[in-house]
Amino acid sequence: MRIAAAIAIFLLLASTGCHQQQVSLRTWQDSVENYVWDQANGDPSALRDLPTPGPWKGFSIISENDAAAATDVNGVLLGHRAIGSKTYFIFLVGVVQRQQVQDIRLAALNASPDGFQWRLTDKSDQPLGIYRDFKSAQWHKLFPQRGNGPWSYTGFPSEGDVFKLTVGDGKVTATHEQSGAAWTLDMPQDGPTTAPSVADSK
Repeated sequence: MRIAAAIAIFLLLASTGCHQQQVSLRTWQDSVENYVWDQANGDPSALRDLPTPGPWKGFSIISENDAAAATDVNGVLLGHRAIGSKTYFIFLVGVVQRQQVQDIRLAALNASPDGFQWRLTDKSDQPLGIYRDFKSAQWHKLFPQRGNGPWSYTGFPSEGDVFKLTVGDGKVTATHEQSGAAWTLDMPQDGPTTAPSVADSK
């Protein structure tokens, strides 16, 4: 299954407009939760069909309009899956500072009337490096005489990225198909074992 939909983008600026807010993975998680409560009337299924136009389904926050100075956190929604006795929204989340991706994590969110439960991978330089090196090699293959590529080659996600989501055996894995970079998250087994399933996101 290939998914092309929208990323909801929320601009986090101080009320005066004079100071940049700090943006991080934690503020991204908080913004997802606030969106469900405040904008979707507590219905987490709204995360599957966000209305903002764009090439991706997902959820993003940005610190300011100036991309050259901003910190963005872009979460690509890879799927909504049952794992054990719970269901999770599964995101691949990239932290982009000044148009350069600095961190990519796999995140799983269980949202229920009892609250929000998050599971995230630790920071890992290996898959991040594979992803970044692939993008850099793509750019220099096209333009060998130029320096670093534009944001479309240094940020996250990039147009044309395809991510494969695999769920099974107590693990969730997201793989960037073009580079082979992979992120794996161990999940609790508190119910029936989930049969392996695979989906692509583009």
